[in-house]
Amino acid sequence: MGNRWSTLTMAGLLLVVLLSPAAQAHEQKTLTVILTENGVVSGNITDPSFVQGNAVWFQMHDDTNNTTMSVQLDVNRDGVFNGTDDFDSGTLVDECELDENGSLVDDSCIVSATYAFDQNATVDTYIFWVIRTHNGTETMWNHSIIVHKDVHEEEGPSPGDCFGIGCPTDDTNDDNAEVVDESESPAVVMLALISLVGMIALTLSILKEQKEKSTEKTYLEEE
Repeated sequence: MGNRWSTLTMAGLLLVVLLSPAAQAHEQKTLTVILTENGVVSGNITDPSFVQGNAVWFQMHDDTNNTTMSVQLDVNRDGVFNGTDDFDSGTLVDECELDENGSLVDDSCIVSATYAFDQNATVDTYIFWVIRTHNGTETMWNHSIIVHKDVHEEEGPSPGDCFGIGCPTDDTNDDNAEVVDESESPAVVMLALISLVGMIALTLSILKEQKEKSTEKTYLEEE
């Protein structure tokens, strides 16, 4: 009896996992920020599509001689840009020297730097500095990044779309639904197989238990 309930519990748990909706994780997107001799090409980042978990990729594109750039981002928004929680790109140059094997001559040489915001980053405006150094003279630009909330919502009808009773059906939607159904993730298929194995084990356990009870009953009648 104990084996039966153990198997039943296992199968039940597998079915619960199988039928539970899969969580959709946010796919990280990276925004490229071009740094030139005249400053940042894109300027302030205000696009609503830039949400929690996204990243910014700062690229140095100033080929002026004896020129470097650096980026400092006030991550904790305390007005201090060189704190332990803040982001510093390090010194960026336009080009790094390579040897005959294609390896960096100077391992510390970098032409770009990336900062990725946390998935649960505070929805707010973040300030970053771009500092250009040319022949010992510094020029600084002040820009901002607005991090918007990452909201997952199911797509609804667009303005002007017909939906509900009386609207024409679209066979294309049915075809798309079939394609989605056929493209279930391997994890879901695997869970289905494991659940099936659990149910088979449960059935065999019940049959075995019934057979043992029948044998015991026959033995008692003979006595």
